[in-house]
Amino acid sequence: EAEAEAEAEAEAEAEAEAEAEAEAEAEAEAEAEAEAEAEAEAEAEADTDESTALDLSPFASQTVAAPAITVIKGKKRRRARSFGLISLLVVALLAGAMAVAVWLMLGRVIDAPQWLRQRIELRLAQAAPQLQVTFGELSFLVEEDWHPRMRLRDVTVSDANGVPLITLDDVRAQFALSPLFDGKLRPRSVRLSGGQMELRREADGRFGLAIGNFGGGVAASLPALIKQGDAIFALAELSSLTSVDAEALTLRYVDARAGRAWSVDGGRIGMTRDGDEVSLRGDLAVLGGGARAATLALGYTSRIGSTAADLSVTIQDIEAADIASQLPALVWLGVIEAPISGALRASAQEGGALGPLNGTLQIGAGVVRPTQATRPIAFDGARSYFTYLPDEAKVVFHELSVDSKWGSARVEGTSYLVEMEEGWPNAVLGQFRATKLALNPDDLYPEAISFDAMNVDTRLRLDPFEFDVGALTIIDQEHKFVGKSRLRAEAAGWDLFLSGQMDEMAPERLLALWPPSAATKTRTWVEENVSGGMLRDMQIGVRLKPEVAPELAIGFGFSGSDVRFHKALPPVKGAAGYAALEHGRFALRAEAGQITAPQGGQIAVAGTRFIVPDVKVKEGPAEVKINTQSTVTAALSVLDMKPFEFLSKAGQPVTLADGRASAQGDISLRLKKKLPPEEIGFDITAEVVNVRSDTVIKGHSLAAPRLAVRATPEELVVSGAGRLDGLPVEGRWRAPLGKTAKAEAAAQGGAVVGISRAEGSIELSERFADTFNIGLPAGALSGAGRGNIVIDFARSTAPAFEMTSNLKGLGMRLQPLNWRLAQSTGGQLAVKGVLGNPARIEELRLNAPGLKAAGDVVLTDAGALDRARFSRVQAGNWLDAPVDIIGRGPDKIPSVEVRGGTLDMRKTTVGGGGSGATPGAGGGPISVRLDRLTISDGITLVPFRGEFTTARGMDGNFSGRVNGKAPVTGRVVPQNGRSAFEIKAKDAGAVFAASGLLDKASGGDLLLQLVPSQSAGSYNGALTAKNVRLRNAPALAELLNAVSIVGMLEQLSGTGILFGEVDGRFRLTPHEVIVTRSSATGASLGVSMDGRYNLETGAMDMQGVFSPLYLLNGIGQILSRKGEGLIGFNFRLRGTADKPKVSVNPLSILTPGMFRDIFRRPAPELPN
Repeated sequence: EAEAEAEAEAEAEAEAEAEAEAEAEAEAEAEAEAEAEAEAEAEAEADTDESTALDLSPFASQTVAAPAITVIKGKKRRRARSFGLISLLVVALLAGAMAVAVWLMLGRVIDAPQWLRQRIELRLAQAAPQLQVTFGELSFLVEEDWHPRMRLRDVTVSDANGVPLITLDDVRAQFALSPLFDGKLRPRSVRLSGGQMELRREADGRFGLAIGNFGGGVAASLPALIKQGDAIFALAELSSLTSVDAEALTLRYVDARAGRAWSVDGGRIGMTRDGDEVSLRGDLAVLGGGARAATLALGYTSRIGSTAADLSVTIQDIEAADIASQLPALVWLGVIEAPISGALRASAQEGGALGPLNGTLQIGAGVVRPTQATRPIAFDGARSYFTYLPDEAKVVFHELSVDSKWGSARVEGTSYLVEMEEGWPNAVLGQFRATKLALNPDDLYPEAISFDAMNVDTRLRLDPFEFDVGALTIIDQEHKFVGKSRLRAEAAGWDLFLSGQMDEMAPERLLALWPPSAATKTRTWVEENVSGGMLRDMQIGVRLKPEVAPELAIGFGFSGSDVRFHKALPPVKGAAGYAALEHGRFALRAEAGQITAPQGGQIAVAGTRFIVPDVKVKEGPAEVKINTQSTVTAALSVLDMKPFEFLSKAGQPVTLADGRASAQGDISLRLKKKLPPEEIGFDITAEVVNVRSDTVIKGHSLAAPRLAVRATPEELVVSGAGRLDGLPVEGRWRAPLGKTAKAEAAAQGGAVVGISRAEGSIELSERFADTFNIGLPAGALSGAGRGNIVIDFARSTAPAFEMTSNLKGLGMRLQPLNWRLAQSTGGQLAVKGVLGNPARIEELRLNAPGLKAAGDVVLTDAGALDRARFSRVQAGNWLDAPVDIIGRGPDKIPSVEVRGGTLDMRKTTVGGGGSGATPGAGGGPISVRLDRLTISDGITLVPFRGEFTTARGMDGNFSGRVNGKAPVTGRVVPQNGRSAFEIKAKDAGAVFAASGLLDKASGGDLLLQLVPSQSAGSYNGALTAKNVRLRNAPALAELLNAVSIVGMLEQLSGTGILFGEVDGRFRLTPHEVIVTRSSATGASLGVSMDGRYNLETGAMDMQGVFSPLYLLNGIGQILSRKGEGLIGFNFRLRGTADKPKVSVNPLSILTPGMFRDIFRRPAPELPN
C-alpha cells in the first residue's frame, strides 16, 4: 500500500512538473520579446560610436570586468552625429544582409570561423586568467524556431600549470533569442555529456558540491545547500535558463562522517525551472562490489527563495550498509549485508527542518554480520514500512518482517534514536509487538519454533554491536514466558544470552524448546525418562559464545510425571520435584513418587536425584543418588533386577529377610546406548530395621533391631548386631559381585555364582555348643567368651565356618587330661567346620596354658560327639601325642585314646586322685599307646602301653621297655594328686643295663616302686632285685684293680659276679638320681654305696665300701651298714659309667666297720 501511494505521488509530481515547464517556456518567450524591444529602443537612442564586444557572460565569472566603451567628446560632436547617421544606414544594410544570411542558415550546422574561436578564447582567458580553457569543435545551429544553439566538443579546463581540472565530451546550449539581439548569450537550456561532479558531506553534516577538480563551497546544512542553488539561479546570466540535462556523468559522493565514498558512472541528472519552482531528477547507477547493478532515482522540488523542499529517493539493489550510513532512522541496517530496494519520501520544512519521512524497504536475501569475524546469520528476505519523525527522533514501524535461518517474525512498534552525537544516534531503543514469531537461533533446532505472540523492549548499539532485550514476553500455547536477552558481536563471533521464566508447560514442549545440540545426552535422557505431568516455575537460560559449545540453563519443577532413573529400573510413578541444568550440570530431584517393585510392594523415592556433572562430555558420566523407603523384600527385588541381580549372584532369594529398609547411595553410569552392566558403578547404603530371617543360616533364626547394608560393584555387605537363635552375634555378611566374584571364585577354584561370606563375633558358651549341637560333655564350658567367626556361603552347600577366639571369659575343662582353663586366663582357639545339621568341625586348634591341640570333630546325626581326632595334643610339657576323644553317649564322659606320641612323667600331675577329680563325676577310660614314656632323664619306656580309668584318678596297668630294651610291666595308681608307679621286670640286669646304670648286668627279678614326692616330677623310689649277675662293669673293675684283687677281676671279666640281693633307696628327680642308701651283696663281694647320678650327663659322684669275700667278711654288717663286711675298703667313684674314676683309701681296711664313717662323707639328704 505504501509503495502504491508513493508511485501515485511520483506520477502526480511528474504531471505537475510537465505543466510547470510548459508555463515557464511561454513566460520565457514573452519576456524575451519584451526585452528585445527594450534593447532596440535603447540602441536607437544611443548617440555614440562605440566598439561592440561579444558578451561571454555565461562563461565568465561575476568578477570579470565589463567590455571597454570609447566615448567621443568636445568639438567633434557634430561630426560624430553625421557619422552616426551614416553608420546607422550601413548597419541597417548589414542587418538586412545578415537577416537574409540567417534565414539561409536555418537548420544548418555552421562551424565557427577561426577569428571567432580566437575571440572566444581571448575572452575566456581575460575572464579567468588562472585557467586555461581549450576546446575542439565549435559549431552553431539556428533551429526553425529561431532559437540558436551552440555546441562545444572536447572541452578541457586546466590550471595555470596545464593540469586538467575538468573535461567535458560535449556541451550543448540553447540560447534565449531576445538577449541575443542585445549581444548577450543567455542560455535557455544546457545539455552536458561527460564530466565529473563531487558531492561531499563533512563530518559535521555540512554539504559541498564541486565540479571536476574545482572546489565548491561548503553548505552548513541542506537549507544552506538549497540557498546556494538559489543564488546560482538568481544570476542574470542564468535568468533565461529553464532546464539543464547532464548525461554520462561521473559522480563521486564522499561522506566524511561515514568515512566512505561512492562513485556513479553514466549518471543522468535533469533540472527544470518553471518560474520560481525548481525540480531536480536523476537516475544513477552506483558502482559497488556487488553482483547486482544498483540504481538510485532522485526527486527534488523546491521554490527559489524558500528552503522548503520535497524529496524522494527510489532505490534498487542498494547495499544495506550504504543506506544505513545516510539516514539516522535506518542506522540499524548497518549490520546487514543484503541488497535493498524501495522508496523514501520526505519534505524539508521552511527553515530547514526535515519533516516526516515515509519509507518502504524490500530487503533481499543476505546475512546479518556486524563484523567480518562474526559468523553471518543468513536470512531469505525482509521488508519494512515505517515513518521517521526527525523532530521526535522516532521511527514508527508499521510493519517489520523478516524471514531467516534464525527465525521469522512480523512485528510492529516504535524505535527511538538516543545518545545522539553530531546528529547521529549511538543507540536505538525500541518497543515492538510480534504477531508472528518463529525462532531458530544459530540453527539450534531442526526447524524454527513458533510462538503465539511477543512483546519486547530493545536497545541496539552498533559500535560495538550489542542488541539488548530488556523486557521480553512470549505467549506460547497459552503460557507466558517473561525474560531478557542480549546479542553481542564479539571479535571471534556471536555472543548470545537469553534468560527468563515461564509459569508452566508440558514436558513435550520443553523438549521442543530444548536445542538438540545443547546437552545432547541429557536431553535424550529427559526425553526417554520423563513423561506426563506438568512442568512448573520454569527458569530458562541460553548462552552462545564464540568457539564454545552452546550452554543451556533450565530449571523447572514437575508434578504428576513418570520418571525413570535408569532403563533397568521401574519408573517412578506420580513423581514430583524439580530439575536444573546450569553450567553444564544437570540435576533432577524427586520430592515425591513411588516405584512398584517386582515383589514386596511400593518403594518411596522422595529425595532421589539424577545428576549429569558435565553435559558437554560425549557419552559422559551420570549419577543417580537414590533415597528410598520400602520393605526389605521390595528393595531386594529391585536390586535383583537385571542387570544388577545382586541377590541371584549371591545365591540368595529376594525373600532373604523381613523388615523395613531405608536406602541411600549413588549409581554411576555413562549416557550411552547398550551400556554393559560392568560399566555401571554404584555405592548404595541402607538401614534395615526390625530384621528377621530364617534363610541366612538354614535352621537358625537371625533377628536384629538394626542392620546396615552396602552394595557396590565389588560386593554386597550387610552388617550389624543381633541374635542367632537367641545367641548374641555381631558382624557383617559380604557377597562379592562382578569381577571381584570371578576373581575370588577363581582363587578358590570354585563356581562364580553364589559365594558370600559372613564375618563377626559370637558368644562362646555352653549355650553356643548347644545351639550348634557341638556335643561337648556337660561342664566342659563355663562362663562366656567371644569368638570371631567367618562363615562362607555357597549355593547348594552348607555354610563353612571358621572361628577364632582368645577365650577370655570362657572357662574350659578336659577331665581326661585333668586340664582346666580359668575364665580369666585366655588362650587361642581356632575352629573350622560346616554349619550343617549337624555341624561338622573339620579343624580345631587350641593353644591355651597347659594344653595345645589340633584336630577335627565328627558329630553323630543327632549332633552328639562321635569322635574328636586330635593329630597332636600337647598338654603342658609332659604330653605330646595324637589323641582321640570318643563319645560314649549321653551323660557319659568320653573315652580317650592316645595313639602315639610321648609323655614325660617328670613334668605331669596327671592321673592323681583327690583334688584332681570332680566328686561324682566318674571317669572315662583311657587307652594309651605311647611311643615313649619318660620317667626321668635317661629312663624311658619305649613303647608304652596302658589301659586306665580316671574314676578316682589315673588307675591301670601298663607295659613297656626301658629305653626300648628291657621289658617291664607295671601299674599306676593315683596318690597325692599324682600317679604312683610299681614296675616289675623278670630281668633286673637287663633293666639296669637298659637304664645305663650297669651296662653288663643280667638276670634277676626287679621290683621298682615310685611314689610321687612333693617336688614336681620327682619320685621317692625303692628298688629290690634278686640274683643279678654283673660282668665287665668298668667302675667295679677299676675298684677291684685299685685293691689288686686279681681273682675277682678275672671273675668279673669272665662269668661275672653274682649279687644275690640288691637293695636301694633313692630320690628320682627330672635330672638326677639321689641314692641315699644302696647295697649289693654276693658270695664274693659286697658293696654299699650312696651319692648322686646325673641323668642328663651320666656323671656320678658316689662313695661306698667295697668288702671282698663277703660270704666270710659279711659278719661285719652287724656293726656297719648293709653290704659292708668287717674288712672293707672305702672308695670314691667319679666320672661317667663308661669312664669311671675310682679312688680307694687303703688304710680304711685297717678300720673296723663301725669306724669307717670317719673316712667318708655323710650320705645325701633328701629335700622335702
